[in-house]
Amino acid sequence: MGIKVGITGPIGSIKTDALNKIMEMLQNNGKVIEGTLVSEKIEHGRVVAYYITDILTKRRVEFARIDLISRVKVDKLGVDTKLLEGLLVPSLQKSREEADVIVLDELGKVENTTKQIKAEIEETMKSDKSIIVTLHKKSRNPVLQEFRGYESVRVFDITPINKNILPFKILKVLNGEEESI
Repeated sequence: MGIKVGITGPIGSIKTDALNKIMEMLQNNGKVIEGTLVSEKIEHGRVVAYYITDILTKRRVEFARIDLISRVKVDKLGVDTKLLEGLLVPSLQKSREEADVIVLDELGKVENTTKQIKAEIEETMKSDKSIIVTLHKKSRNPVLQEFRGYESVRVFDITPINKNILPFKILKVLNGEEESI
């Protein structure tokens, strides 16, 4: 059974920096990393769009924009659910087949946008693959609570103090070298 690692922390680049370091170390150890990364476009100090990128293919789409009219919203941005599904669903399906480690960045932003995306994420979480997810830290976040309910889960809270050492600790957990931290 794969180990599932959650990284929670404040808004900002600290989770992304740690995730990139972990991915780099895993790839240097010969692991196949697949899944998706979420990034934002900021103009005049505010988020105006979100992008999702397939790690394997490097395909990137803008799935949410401030000026997009949609009944589905992420942080007050309209979501193009067809674009999001078109990248996320095949990426997760392929990851479950081929990856050693699956990455789901910003889980709290995308999981409830459509029934198909929710089903694919649930299927991925139940797989026997090792998985790394990042989530915004909110004490009552139902996504975080649901994630903690899966088997073999370890959740790490990243801070400015532990941000440099945490990727090494997470790598040890993923490699089965350290049971608890």
